[in-house]
Amino acid sequence: MMSLATQYQEKRDFIRMRVETPVTLTLGDRTLQCVCIDLSGTGMCIELTQELNIGDEAVAYMASYQNNFEPLNACIRIKRVMQDGDVYCYGAEIIEILG
Repeated sequence: MMSLATQYQEKRDFIRMRVETPVTLTLGDRTLQCVCIDLSGTGMCIELTQELNIGDEAVAYMASYQNNFEPLNACIRIKRVMQDGDVYCYGAEIIEILG
């Protein structure tokens, strides 16, 4: 009999990478500081104390921690939210990588 771990297959096209790095979100005239918990080729999980709405779009900027990599500058859309006390954890889709 196979264990659950060996039966499970990743259904995502891109693997999530745990990053835990600062991100600046720009939503119109608001600028928010948050933390990117994980990142994949199509989305990210971000934590912050401000409330956002499902469907909100923002520009996410994540500086590179190494000089040989470009920073991430992307348009994102909030797809889901989980709240734990006064901290919100948002699942965001990367809509477009900005130049």
